[in-house]
Amino acid sequence: MFYQHQSEDYRPLFWMRGRPVYANTLILGVHIAAFILAALFISRFGLRTVYDGLALIPSDVWHGQVWRLFSYVAFDPFFFSQRSLWFLLNMILLYFFGREVEQYIGRKNYLLLYASLVLIPALLLTVVGYFFPVAYLNCCDVFFGIFVAFATLYPGAMPSFWIPLSMRALMWILLGLSTLIDLAGNDYTAIFMLWTCTAVAYGAMRLIGAGRGMEWLTDWIEERRTMKLARQHNIKVLEDKKATDSIDSILDKISKHGVASLDARERAALERARTDLLKRDQR
Repeated sequence: MFYQHQSEDYRPLFWMRGRPVYANTLILGVHIAAFILAALFISRFGLRTVYDGLALIPSDVWHGQVWRLFSYVAFDPFFFSQRSLWFLLNMILLYFFGREVEQYIGRKNYLLLYASLVLIPALLLTVVGYFFPVAYLNCCDVFFGIFVAFATLYPGAMPSFWIPLSMRALMWILLGLSTLIDLAGNDYTAIFMLWTCTAVAYGAMRLIGAGRGMEWLTDWIEERRTMKLARQHNIKVLEDKKATDSIDSILDKISKHGVASLDARERAALERARTDLLKRDQR
């Protein structure tokens, strides 16, 4: 482990042949298995058929095909169409960053984070897809979400000595480049999923307590509360001053013209002041 903080819940899910299997290791194995199965099915049925069976298609989800809410992260078509080694790089990044995030937040929170990265963007896209026809199949946004979680935990960490960039800066650079590439291709669905996964990962880490956690929110609430109390206090001071000025003028009138000179409104104000004074004395 490169970073020393370790959650009390950082424990293996189970043991296999005397070796611990952590949550991130299990997720990594599932993605590798999904890649292998996808390759076999594509060789048998073709990429288009497999894509149609697994992609997140909101209209199909609305008609009961709920498995699409998580099957869409089975693989990235780019892995096969371009004979790319991008899958291997993604698995290496998932192993490294996922392991560090799980160590920090524990296995339960890590599994919840992964589930959130898969389901929350899918559910939001399903809602959007009710009005606009979209389809999506890609696992890379979830992996990028794990990277964002790591960058949120360790924003000042340096990925290597030969890259003079912090993790926070690298995250923004990669996010910007990916957005521009998708924008150039008019792939607004990919942009939506990328930014949603980023927001989910960042928000989840803040809720868990990374950085200053949610102190900015509590500070804002406390500031609003303080301002409200101060405003109420100022209003009360002004009201007390007005009441005091009113009583002073009434007493001055009594001294000059007697009690009989008071009208009904002035008598009521004088009575209220007397009652308030008695209550204060009783305290």
